[in-house]
Amino acid sequence: MTAISLKVDVPEQSVTKVIQFFLNTTAYDACKVIREKITDTNLGLAKDYGLFIPGEDNSGVWMEPTRCLSFYNVKPNDNVQYRRKMRQLKVRMLDGAVKTLMVDDSALVAHLMVNICTKIGIMNHEEYSLVNETEPPELEHKPNYGTLTLKRKIKDGDKERDIKMENLKKKLKTDDEINWLDHGKTLREQGITENETVLLKRKYFFSDRNITSSDPVQLNLLYVQCRDAIVGGAHPVPLETACQFAGIQCQIQFGDYDENRHRAGFLDLKELLPQSYVKTKGVEKKIYRFHAQCKHKSELDAKVDYVELARSLSTYGTTFFLVKEKMKGKNKLTPRLLGVTKENVLRLDEKTKEIMKTWPLTTVRRWAASPNTFTLDFGDYSDSYYSVQTPEGEQISALIAGYIDIILKKRNAADHIGIEGDDGSAMLEDNVAPNKCVRNHCRSPKATIIQHQESGHHLHSDVESLSKPGIMIPGANGPQNISRGTLPGAKVGAFVGQVNRAHHPPS
Repeated sequence: MTAISLKVDVPEQSVTKVIQFFLNTTAYDACKVIREKITDTNLGLAKDYGLFIPGEDNSGVWMEPTRCLSFYNVKPNDNVQYRRKMRQLKVRMLDGAVKTLMVDDSALVAHLMVNICTKIGIMNHEEYSLVNETEPPELEHKPNYGTLTLKRKIKDGDKERDIKMENLKKKLKTDDEINWLDHGKTLREQGITENETVLLKRKYFFSDRNITSSDPVQLNLLYVQCRDAIVGGAHPVPLETACQFAGIQCQIQFGDYDENRHRAGFLDLKELLPQSYVKTKGVEKKIYRFHAQCKHKSELDAKVDYVELARSLSTYGTTFFLVKEKMKGKNKLTPRLLGVTKENVLRLDEKTKEIMKTWPLTTVRRWAASPNTFTLDFGDYSDSYYSVQTPEGEQISALIAGYIDIILKKRNAADHIGIEGDDGSAMLEDNVAPNKCVRNHCRSPKATIIQHQESGHHLHSDVESLSKPGIMIPGANGPQNISRGTLPGAKVGAFVGQVNRAHHPPS
């Protein structure tokens, strides 16, 4: 087998040595060879180290212990690092607190999320993700002195950025620009070094409706995320509702209303209201009116009220993407908002965020993403595809796939106690089969729809007689004795499967 010489760096000890390896050597065995060759350094336990191939811009790839060197296409005299896998990671919470955690740098982000969320006190780690807040260098927009007949676009990597669309994204507070870390890669592959700070944020709004004051950690994170979205204008709200949100926020931040202390000019309205309402006449007085209604409520109870009010918004839990769709009957593209929730894909007005069309996730048969487009196929639920132009097709695809993964994991869990973790919820499952005839044959695809009855709501059963009109036929074995007994009590459970109703013709 071919042997090559590699430059092995040990950053911890500032040592570099040239060591020869066979290409069929696994990374695990290569680490053993390195420790045998480098004996003049005071290293830690062997299990804490691994082989790392450095790349550009602080990125790189960790070698998997069972992979051979040839798998990573290493060349003679290439640099590899023998370094510790454990490192510090700074995680910023939405409330501004920064936590420094020890993580395995060679592990995928998906595996790190379990460790990070556990240490912080979050159970449903699959609904959270990390955001790289490092902003790319600002693009220089030079004035355009042309005839303005062509749209001015700026190259950003492999994407063409339409200035008009970029400005509209900022105005609408869409989620296109959130730089979520890829759960299928390591931190180092994505250029996250020990000196950088990542933001922990909820990405999937699935079981958040079960968060109450009994879970203060998640309640606080959800409150801050809702507050920032409402004050930032991501969720359009009328003035009265905006003042109600602001009044509850005052209770959380300042405690009970005090007419001697809370007077005109006391509040910083920019921190309480969307920008469009900040200069509204008499708005501070309205806020105090709602603040006074929250008297004697604790901070936790007020946060619960704030989150419950946020849940009543039609856009709550929606991830927005600004896209372009073709106008009906015209060869022209127009801006539109595409929204994704735990239950639906939404088509919304790009100015008001009013919902124009709703497609349940259960009707989505397939989807496809390309560098510049995203397409949804609804199978027999629709006669046509829904296709839009967007550079964020992969991000939309990953979001839909993430929601479906969570649904399947919850549904297939062995200790299933309600798909959202609420042991007081009931699950109703219906089989829906839209019939669509195509010429000489009919197709009848089936979809399963899962609905939930939240705690506090009661399901009422229909009472009817079990005796039905029928036909008397002689028994096959003559007269039989009749036995009497009692039926067992009702049992609550989840039934998964398909029921077929058939008719047996008379003989």
